[in-house]
Amino acid sequence: MSTPVVFKFGGASVKDAESVQNIAKIISNYPSRPMVVVVSAMGKMTNAFERVVEAWNNKNTILAEKEIEAIGEFHQKIIGDLFPTPPIELLEQIDFWMQSLKYGISEQEVGYSKQYDFIVHFGEFISTRIISTFVNQFTPSVWLDTTRLVKTDHHFRRATVDWQATETAIPAGIHLDKVNFVQGFIGSDPDGNPTTLGREGSDYSGAVFAYCLKAANLTIWKDVPGMLNGDPKIFKNTQKIHTLPYSEAIELAFYGASIIHPKTIQPMQRRSIPLYIKSFMNPNSDGTVISGVEVSKPKIANFILKRDQALLEISTTDLAFIVEHHLSAVYQLFASNGIEVNLMRNTATKAIFCINNDRIIVPKVTRELEKTFEVELQKKVELLTIRHYSAEDEHRETRGLHILQEQRTQDTVQFVFKRS
Repeated sequence: MSTPVVFKFGGASVKDAESVQNIAKIISNYPSRPMVVVVSAMGKMTNAFERVVEAWNNKNTILAEKEIEAIGEFHQKIIGDLFPTPPIELLEQIDFWMQSLKYGISEQEVGYSKQYDFIVHFGEFISTRIISTFVNQFTPSVWLDTTRLVKTDHHFRRATVDWQATETAIPAGIHLDKVNFVQGFIGSDPDGNPTTLGREGSDYSGAVFAYCLKAANLTIWKDVPGMLNGDPKIFKNTQKIHTLPYSEAIELAFYGASIIHPKTIQPMQRRSIPLYIKSFMNPNSDGTVISGVEVSKPKIANFILKRDQALLEISTTDLAFIVEHHLSAVYQLFASNGIEVNLMRNTATKAIFCINNDRIIVPKVTRELEKTFEVELQKKVELLTIRHYSAEDEHRETRGLHILQEQRTQDTVQFVFKRS
């Protein structure tokens, strides 16, 4: 039997019945290849499940149940469009999960992050069950529970993979004679509680499965023709990058390139597994390949925009210098709350952080910092990163912006700004 391949399909590629049918067609092009298919929640369902979490956190059970009802209706429509007569087992399974979701809101008294993972993981469960049931009509397929395969620590919302346990569980659980549908983004802690690997973590899940199976390759199917040097919805005249070395892909992912999750590249690099980024709308096109081959061609500028950021500025209450133990305390607080720092600068008396504007966590962290520091918080800011920049690129992209912070190295320049 040949070496397995791993496919990953994200929300845009599983947004409706037509998308699911397209996935079945793509899979049918690889009839004799052992395959693992990693799937995200459908469409914008992760956002919908997050609204359930927020409603629960605000003790608004009525709103939470209303959101759950809308989630159920969304999936029922897709099922109705896919199956003239929906399988009873599929309907019963999804109904069971929806009831479990309501129970989790009304009965469990746990922390925000643990509740988040419990609620949100159902999005991946439901999507993979629907898609695997549909594909199984044409290609022998099996639905697998990723929480039994990807083992993590107890850090809810940003769990770390237990590689030793996962490397044992995944090969033992995969059926090499079928298409294996697994959930992206999730795992489980040593107590069996669902965990998540960080927002947009399904790419990383694909890399975890590829690494543990020593796969021939990983293909991430997107709604773009490959990896572009900027989001075409934001930047003009974007170009496709045909080949990219692991090292440069890691840099771009680190700065927030939305096409790929930051942790995805390292497992691929460790086992020299090629990573393909291809269009699910044009599956026969070449796309982009990320591998160990160094590219000698001139580097083109890459543009990355992170919206909905918060700029946090702290100083000591007595105007003393900001020194190592101050920064250590701040980073420990960030780490314990799952906050990633997208840009950091410090002067003698101030430390400045650009972070994702999480509506629940940022106010909580700000209140905690105010016990020790003077704190200034600016919301609704954005972070622009230009890698391999030129003066022309910089001038064009920052024209008319109110720049709040700027940071540059030889290869990369970053601007925190507000729009005028």
